[in-house]
Amino acid sequence: MRYDDPLVAKEAKKYKKLFETFTINPGSFRIDGQDYFFINFYKWKKITDCAVVCPTSEAGKDKYLEAFDALLEYSQAATLILTHGGDKASANMDAFTTMQKFLLSVLNEEGNHLMLEIREVFDYCLERINLILSMQKRVVEIYNDFQQKNQKYHDGYDENVTRRNIDETVNYLGELDFLQYQQIVAIYEYIPKFNYIKELNNPEIKKHITTAVKTYLAEFSKGEKEQLKNIESVKFQTNMDELTKEEHIERAKEDFYKNLSETNSETRRLLRYPK
Repeated sequence: MRYDDPLVAKEAKKYKKLFETFTINPGSFRIDGQDYFFINFYKWKKITDCAVVCPTSEAGKDKYLEAFDALLEYSQAATLILTHGGDKASANMDAFTTMQKFLLSVLNEEGNHLMLEIREVFDYCLERINLILSMQKRVVEIYNDFQQKNQKYHDGYDENVTRRNIDETVNYLGELDFLQYQQIVAIYEYIPKFNYIKELNNPEIKKHITTAVKTYLAEFSKGEKEQLKNIESVKFQTNMDELTKEEHIERAKEDFYKNLSETNSETRRLLRYPK
């Protein structure tokens, strides 16, 4: 059953109060062949309460709450990806690509005679920039893939949110957390190296410094303390730097479910149906 089926709206109206409107979340959760939908009620554009409805089910409260748990889990994870993930995916990366070209032009220029120490600094900065851009590419891939799949519920091509959909969404959320953390750490690590480059007085390097590169060199070589604070703000345990990608994703998912438990408890108090 699609979310825009008139029977779903008819069922939702049973729990609507005076002057309220409501929305039906696209994508139902199916239990024993019955489709359950999440409803939000609004008054003056603010959410008042919510409900889980199924026009054809005669099941008990436990089935409705099972559907509620699954739909809320998907909704919370999806919202985080579409907001925070969307912001990250749309980030302007021109500064990083400009600096990547600058570093490559210096390193690859034939006939230059850079000291080993200078070349190692350039190599280090290039490795950090390449890492950031590579991870940004993955961020965009995750966001676009999820956005397209989520849109299918709105367009009616997919009707049911499945357990597999939910698990994939939460896993995407964990991977986005890993990617964001690695990018923040990489920025922190390259700051003193870019400051070293900025202070160089080397003709072989200066001829590659355009106005844009000069601007970004100044930007990339400052804010070390602030960036360290950014790292601390996104940590969910002390030994983050020791985690593998897979371990990070699992810990991030655990953190999501911890927060979801609190949200679930709060949202259940807003349920008009089932009581």
